[in-house]
Amino acid sequence: MIKLCVAGMVAMAMCGSVWAASNEDEAAALARLTEVQKMYEKRPQGTLNESGTHTLSKQDINDCVVQMTEAKNNLDAVKQQYASTQAYQSMQTRMLTGQVRGRLASCKQTKDTLGY
Repeated sequence: MIKLCVAGMVAMAMCGSVWAASNEDEAAALARLTEVQKMYEKRPQGTLNESGTHTLSKQDINDCVVQMTEAKNNLDAVKQQYASTQAYQSMQTRMLTGQVRGRLASCKQTKDTLGY
C-alpha cells in the first residue's frame, strides 16, 4: 500500500512538472506572439494625403518589407517551437498570420511594381 502511495505521488510530481512546462510554453508563445502583433501594428502607414488615403514613400515600402519579413520569420519560429500551444492555435494567431502574410505580399508587390 505504501509503495502504491509513493508511486502515485511520484506520478503526480511528474505530471505536475509536465503541466508547469506546458504553462511556461503557453506564456512564452503568448509573449512572442504579442511581439509579432506589436511589429504588425507599428508597420509603416505612410502619410495622410488630402484625399484621406495614406501615401507610402519608397522608404516606407522598403521598411514594410523588412518588418513584415521579420514578423513572418518570428511567426514561423513560434510555429516550430510552440505549435501545440493554445496561444499558437488560437483564432487571433491565425488572423495575425494572415495579416502579416498579406501585408508582406502587398509590400513586396508594390516594391516590385515600382522598381524599388
